[in-house]
Amino acid sequence: MPNYIVYLVLLLISTILFVLSWRKAANKKLIILYLCMAGSIYYFEFVILVILKSYEYVPGIFKDPYFDNVFGANVSDGFIVPLATVFIAVFDLSIGWIVFIVLCFIGIEELFLELNVYKQFWWKTIYTALSLPIQFALGKWVWYLIRFHSNRFIVRLGTLYFANITIQASFLYYFSAVFGVIYYRVNWFDEPTRGHIAFAAMFAFVASIFFALLVVSKASRLWKMLLIVCGAALNVMLYKWDILYVSGYWVLGILTLAQTSYLFILIYFQKVLEEA
Repeated sequence: MPNYIVYLVLLLISTILFVLSWRKAANKKLIILYLCMAGSIYYFEFVILVILKSYEYVPGIFKDPYFDNVFGANVSDGFIVPLATVFIAVFDLSIGWIVFIVLCFIGIEELFLELNVYKQFWWKTIYTALSLPIQFALGKWVWYLIRFHSNRFIVRLGTLYFANITIQASFLYYFSAVFGVIYYRVNWFDEPTRGHIAFAAMFAFVASIFFALLVVSKASRLWKMLLIVCGAALNVMLYKWDILYVSGYWVLGILTLAQTSYLFILIYFQKVLEEA
């Protein structure tokens, strides 16, 4: 059986969890919750997966082993874990149900190890068991804040910041992994793609601060246009410094268009948070 089959099963389960959550809540803020939770996990994964090399996924999708690794991590930490968090928050599941779900994740992790579609280095399954309840509790708390205190500046800033990390980091990953038209060349690790992923993640972490701040503070169009211009200029500078590789100048235009899209998406999410 090809490795990717079990990852497709996880994506199917993720879809079911989202549909059930949407039917229960029927609230557009649910999408913000999901993106926010995924963004918070991206920070966690940046440290333990990219920097500390805790484990490795082997879905067998991409020829580049590190792109393949990150795809597997994205299935786990970009879909199944945050959507399980959303499901728990929306249905306000009890401790007993949370323990059951954690046990399911433990079983999945051990199964992946047995099937050789996932490898552990210094990471242990018990660490997963201990970290998941923290993530689930955070999800419940954020869902409460989004529903009842979304008028607070810090709530909007935090949720839009982490949501933008998910959007921007995912775009940079798939745009480079699938199409191969951009690549950040930094000599931080023995594996060049690992350095690319680390730089792209840090780029998203920092850039998202400015995007979220301008949207939440309802800055004028001039400031928003200035942000896009600065982003475009930075991409050109990274290209000139041989940090950013692009297959053609048109790619720089796509990156600027993507950054403009991030801004409009966050503006829309801001309006959603303003709804009663």
